[in-house]
Amino acid sequence: MQTIRIARLRPDAFLPTRKHPADAGLDIYAVDAVKVAPHNFAIVPTGVTVEIPDGYVGLLKPKGRNNHLLGAGVVDAGYQGEILVKVANLTDQSVVFGPGDAVGQLVILPVLTPEVEEVSVAEIHTKKTTRGGAGGIVSQHKAPRKFDQ
Repeated sequence: MQTIRIARLRPDAFLPTRKHPADAGLDIYAVDAVKVAPHNFAIVPTGVTVEIPDGYVGLLKPKGRNNHLLGAGVVDAGYQGEILVKVANLTDQSVVFGPGDAVGQLVILPVLTPEVEEVSVAEIHTKKTTRGGAGGIVSQHKAPRKFDQ
């Protein structure tokens, strides 16, 4: 894919841009002023729509300098509506976006869509690895939680 088709749904919308030509993500911008209260979330409209081709997905990711998280960050091929960014503010201070402020970045990636085949537990993971079922979140899940103590 050499180009991505983007249209403004409002004349005051800002087209997504790359800060540096080799950046993976396109910065995506607020079209309206939106205040996200502490420990809350809000929807930030962008005023643009993006044509994601079949075989690709657009992922909305936070920018590295931001302290907020983005939710509902999948833009599937075939979606034809406005790109709306769900912002979760986990801080004790309000997060405020003005028109033209970068909310996040849109990363476009190829996607595989394999068929799902159910198998028995005995049939899966027949080749054992040294890792097994261990991992960071697994150890956190098995550890006692503070509110359980």
